[in-house]
Amino acid sequence: MCGKELLNFNSRQEFIQCAFESVAKIVSDHGQSCLDALTPAISAEKCLFHLAAVAHDWSYDPSVIDAYAVLYKQSNQELIEAFGEE
Repeated sequence: MCGKELLNFNSRQEFIQCAFESVAKIVSDHGQSCLDALTPAISAEKCLFHLAAVAHDWSYDPSVIDAYAVLYKQSNQELIEAFGEE
């Protein structure tokens, strides 16, 4: 994933890949407050899976986005099992 350091890209593809991964991190960070409050972050999960699908469809590597999405799916499922639906 691209970090907070000064970003320098060798190609447009590297830039867009970094953008996809940065958006995934933003979505994940935003959804974390729901998980912290023991509330499923369903919208974050759906958004991340959709973002991964778009990255894949555009021939970018969705693996970082998929990792975030899978973590949200697991966390959401655990919360739903423990406390019920939203």
